[in-house]
Amino acid sequence: MASEGYPREWEADVLLRDGHPVHVRPIAPQDGDMLRTFHAGLSARTVYLRFFSAKPVLTDADVAYFTQVDHHDRVALIALDAGRMVGVGRYDRLPDGSAEVAFVIDDAMQGQGLGSVLLEHLVAAGRERGVQRFVAEVLPENTRMLNTFREAGFGMASHREADVLAVSIDLEPTDESRAVMQSRERRAEARSVERLLHPSRVAVVGASRRSVGLGHALLVNLQQGGFAGELVAVHPEAASVAGVPAYPSLSAVDGAIDLAVVAIPAEGVLDVVRDAAASGVHGLVIVSGGFGDAGPEGARLQGELVSLVHQSGMRLVGPNALGLINTDPDVSLNASLVADMPLSGAIGFFCQSGALGGTILARLRRRGLGVSTFVSAGNRADISGNDLLQYWDDDEKTRLVLLYLETIGNARKFARVIRHLAARKPVAMVRAGGPGVRHPAGHLVRRTALSQQAVDQVLGAAGLIVVDSIHQLLDVATIADAQPLPRPGAFAVVGNSDAIAVLAVNAIERAGLSVSGASETFRRDAAPTAYERAVRSAMDDASVGAVVVIHVPPLESGPEDGVRQALLRCMDGRTPVVLVTLGSVERDPRVPTFPDVEDAVRALAHLSRHADWRREAEAVSPEVDASTAVAEVLAMPVATADGHLGVRIRLLDDPQFGHVVSVGLDDPVAEALDARAYRIVPVSPETAEAMIAGEVAAAGGRETPLSPTDRTALARAVSAVSRIPECRDDISTVDLRAVRMTADGRLTTAEVSVAHGDASAAQDPTARRLDA
Repeated sequence: MASEGYPREWEADVLLRDGHPVHVRPIAPQDGDMLRTFHAGLSARTVYLRFFSAKPVLTDADVAYFTQVDHHDRVALIALDAGRMVGVGRYDRLPDGSAEVAFVIDDAMQGQGLGSVLLEHLVAAGRERGVQRFVAEVLPENTRMLNTFREAGFGMASHREADVLAVSIDLEPTDESRAVMQSRERRAEARSVERLLHPSRVAVVGASRRSVGLGHALLVNLQQGGFAGELVAVHPEAASVAGVPAYPSLSAVDGAIDLAVVAIPAEGVLDVVRDAAASGVHGLVIVSGGFGDAGPEGARLQGELVSLVHQSGMRLVGPNALGLINTDPDVSLNASLVADMPLSGAIGFFCQSGALGGTILARLRRRGLGVSTFVSAGNRADISGNDLLQYWDDDEKTRLVLLYLETIGNARKFARVIRHLAARKPVAMVRAGGPGVRHPAGHLVRRTALSQQAVDQVLGAAGLIVVDSIHQLLDVATIADAQPLPRPGAFAVVGNSDAIAVLAVNAIERAGLSVSGASETFRRDAAPTAYERAVRSAMDDASVGAVVVIHVPPLESGPEDGVRQALLRCMDGRTPVVLVTLGSVERDPRVPTFPDVEDAVRALAHLSRHADWRREAEAVSPEVDASTAVAEVLAMPVATADGHLGVRIRLLDDPQFGHVVSVGLDDPVAEALDARAYRIVPVSPETAEAMIAGEVAAAGGRETPLSPTDRTALARAVSAVSRIPECRDDISTVDLRAVRMTADGRLTTAEVSVAHGDASAAQDPTARRLDA
């Protein structure tokens, strides 16, 4: 039972460097016996490095001191692996307001990044409790601890004092500490998913000897998919199922099992998980329903399931999942209810909906598009889209990512992870629901208070390609799978139909893009060499960003493949080319082919905007000091409105996306139309200036046009407001009304509203934790 004042919000499931989960929580008085056992298992060397002397056992006084803390001036966190203590980190506040920090890790767990995890969580706890600096005395030969401090990315200083090194660590997060944390998080989550997708041995629990049921289908799909590893089945009576060796339980199987696929009624799943934990199974795929998708009792059962999985050091896909697929020929894993193995290719695909997952895979196959890996996580109780995004970030076999998400769990992390991945690989998603959208059963997530337009802006600003339908998702994939991103510039239209060329031009202009002067149409019966010449000419024009080719097969000769071959000969890998043809020419995935010009242009436009986002992201300059900028914006002078419209800058704390900054004209009409630009914090001055140019400058032209100087000053203010959460965790929302530049070059506001929140109630986003 937790002690009084026990900070339950500090509990977290985290991943180590190898993808193995452990549970971190505050220590409690009843942990004394576990602490004794932990200490007794440490090597003499580890004990010496921690206590600077031999200490073979802990006395009763030691145990009482170490376990009885106040969670404020004295804080201790423990790490548990399958219920066994494997690490302890603590700090004790000193009279000068700093705190002495120390931690010790089980010898077998050293080198797995557990020290870094405990340090990050101690830093988060310390900052929450008002500690600004950690100090430590470290023996010079304790290189692991010194490296943990150095590599954390915080401001650190050290000097020699007698036989020890005195270390001081500033707890204020830095760009380096954030980057280090996110890099470690990305590697750990990627490794955890990699172990699920590359098993050597798979067990199916629930396969019947009869050719019926989900378990039997899973086993057959694994067989027919050509799984390169070893298959076993779990059956209470049979010696084999569908020709696969069977055992009465997972623990009865000799040797390690990497992945267990479970298809039994919900009421028996927890017993299987306990059996899997005892057998050292790494991961589970649970296709069984009856959890969060089945009302309050199912939700309770799902919570118990996740807790048991993490406490046992496992990861979970599901429950209520369709399964996972890896088409790598060295793996050939089809641990799913999808009967037909997808084509092998470069598309990573995550889909929450099992029904739509199988359908979309079939449609990808019909287009000749191949998949690297696929996961449909059902209720997404553990493994989520965020985990897969981290995996695909470093997966060389994946060049393009598709998402079908019915809900977004940890939206703040989602946007951050997307931003990193999308800088190198296109990520496209069918539009996520905004406010008022119903969530499927089993998806327990916070609802956003943002409008659909705001959600689209927030996700688009993170580099995500947001589309309106599955059809559009597949259109984007058809181009991005085979072609480079559009270059800066206009679209050229070449082909043998004036009528369809006009449709293409109209579609391009409706998308807000321009048509190149390199466009050309020619005779209906033109030879393939005419297409090759015209496309080469357009591609040689530096002002052309993409080429749309139109081919209407002549009636007298019927469809022919010569045009496609001509396009393949002139593709240069720098300029995307798409073909619009009304013929029945067989598809070639190397040449994106569309029967409808509007679909082709819309998909190219999505990719063109994504390419623009990449170029803008690369051009961002270093940001100003956050603390100084925040102090200046919060001290902005208040002045009476002078009759001209100003700008409204708001910091919102959205339930789903976290802190979001918005800017727009401070005008009732603009407010009613939601004519505002939204971004997840923080934003750079360059991004803020683009927000203002898009939503404020144009609207402001009706009154007083914004000068470049005005725009730059307002952008600095927007950027500063976006940095408030990282500098002032006691502030939840800010609203600056009628912000404008005075004649003497100062920014003023007609009204400023600041809402203060409880800093101790929020989870520190700098601490790693497993969030769906």
